[in-house]
Parts: sequence; structure tokens; C-alpha cells
Amino acid sequence: MNIENTESTCTTCSGPIRNQAKDGRPDLWDHTTVTDRRCYMPIPPYEVEEALPRETRKVRIRVEELVTYDWETEFEVHVGVTPQELSSYIASHEDRWVDDLENNFFSACDREVLDDQTFFVDDAGYLANLAIGIEECPTSIVTWLTITCPVCGVQPAEDDTAHQNVGYIVGIACNGMRVVNPDWIGMDGTGWTDWTQDQPTDASGKAGK
Repeated sequence: MNIENTESTCTTCSGPIRNQAKDGRPDLWDHTTVTDRRCYMPIPPYEVEEALPRETRKVRIRVEELVTYDWETEFEVHVGVTPQELSSYIASHEDRWVDDLENNFFSACDREVLDDQTFFVDDAGYLANLAIGIEECPTSIVTWLTITCPVCGVQPAEDDTAHQNVGYIVGIACNGMRVVNPDWIGMDGTGWTDWTQDQPTDASGKAGK
């Protein structure tokens, strides 16, 4: 489909636009007249946008909100989009994937892996529930909220791989311990140890030495 020099009307300013189709990429448009409305980005009508040729690529989207995790999916892009442009292209077309992303996020809260193409960091379900707990009922878990690791006493940096955080809050310590009581964020708390309390000392075998 060759639509180079095809003319249409911008949906933002209603001014005339023309397709540039540079380097095989058909979704490049430019205004053919100067507009007083300062419309910087020509947007063709929906019907024209849908008619442009596309190709499917597999992409991994890293989401950095309260919880950081990776999600892999197939995504249709216009032909000619370079790898350098892919990140901004995906961000500008988030309406095509954001709903699926939310579905995957909440499935992670239930600790369910949807399929082989869904990737989350370890303990993503716990971290996701912790993020929700901090937002919805922080007073019930404030006892265990900390910005320093209760095991090593270090405040994790951004590139720290030994700890797993929810924002600035340490969610999983460097030894793998879940810092907040899982039972208080709607998960199984079996085997959890309250690190804020003094632990009993095992004196067996020490007497008489």
C-alpha cells in the first residue's frame, strides 16, 4: 500500500495534511499550511490511521510504578518504525496495551502466571499486594514499613539487586525475607517472622560450657 503524498485533514486543527512516507514509514504526516492554532503534531483521521500497513513485533514493556516488573507481549507497529523509535512509539499508543497491562498486574496480585509470555520479577504478587496495602490501608501495616533493610541495615539504592522495593519501602530483604506480614496484606503469612520483635535466644547446649 503506497500512500506517499496522500492528503487528508488533521483531526486536531482541521488543517490539510500530507503523508510523507519517509524510509518506508507511512505514518509520517506534515501540515501543508501554517496554522494559528499551533498544532505541532498532525493526526490523521481514525480511518486513515487504521488503514496504514503494520507489522507485529514482540516487545517487553518495563513498568516502573509502585512495583517494577517486566511484561512481554506482541504489539503492532507501523512499518518502518526503527528500534530507537520503538519506546516512544509504544508510549504514544498506550491505548492499545494499557488495559491488558492492568489485567496482567492484577493477576500478579493473585500470584497467577498467565502464560509463557508473561514475565514478572520474583515475588511480584507479594510486592503488588504490598503496594495496594500501602495505598489503601497504610495504618495497618505501618509497623513493618521501613526504608532500610532490617537484615543488613542498608538503604537500597536504585541499582540494588539484593533487595526488592515498593517505592522507597523495602518489601523483600536481602535474605529473601518478606518485610511486612503477608497476612496483613491478604496473603498467606505462614512462616513469617516479625523482625521488629526481639527473637528468643536458643540457649540449649550452652549450659555448663
